[in-house]
Amino acid sequence: MVALGACAVLPIRPEAPARTAIAGAAAVMLIVGAVALRSAAAIRTAVFIGPLLGCFAAGILSGWPPAITTVLVCALPLGCLLLCGRSAALRPATPWLTRGSLTPEAPWLGLATVVVSGAALTGWALVVRPEPAEYLRELQRLPLWLAIAGIVAFALVNPVWEEMLFRGVLLTELASVWGAKTAVALQAVLFGAAHFAGFPSGVAGMIMAGAWGFALGVMRLRSGGILIPYLVHVTANAVIGTVAVMVLR
Repeated sequence: MVALGACAVLPIRPEAPARTAIAGAAAVMLIVGAVALRSAAAIRTAVFIGPLLGCFAAGILSGWPPAITTVLVCALPLGCLLLCGRSAALRPATPWLTRGSLTPEAPWLGLATVVVSGAALTGWALVVRPEPAEYLRELQRLPLWLAIAGIVAFALVNPVWEEMLFRGVLLTELASVWGAKTAVALQAVLFGAAHFAGFPSGVAGMIMAGAWGFALGVMRLRSGGILIPYLVHVTANAVIGTVAVMVLR
């Protein structure tokens, strides 16, 4: 499961077809291995990550608009996981889809994470002046009201697949095998690794994203669902979108 998660965070680059092909072949071998082992947790993970990688590879290598790729990544893996949940041997496939509850510490923990992460992201962007992602660069050229609408869409949609993957499938399935504490740490490491070429990027970005992913994982455990981590994630993406579109012009 950890290896499958590692495949899911490897960057897919059109300019590096050999590396992309190797990562794809490794993912296929791991998925086949998960099925051969007959581990329900590993199969559920594979059923989600396989279509996730496929959607990303097809969208990026074929040059699809980022918005279309993101919608497919949010919908298709979830649909596959729900279908596999109909099998008695793989049930329950989606215990992580529960909304969770508002625990006493959730408001202040969420607020603290929002404030600290927002300040850290803004400070990092002002110092490093990174190149925004393609979708955010396109928003820079739009009228202000359309750019704001685009930022809102980015903030609401992009966290869907990230929360499903990291605080959903990976955290839940790893916890079923190695326990909750280990699962929170492992998904945070993978979340940080996924941001090496993201926003924030580089080693500093990996550390920042990993620490943030750990906080979101704690919220997922404390609340018993993914709603609170999702809402906190939305606010961070809103900061990223605003900085990228309004500041990094």
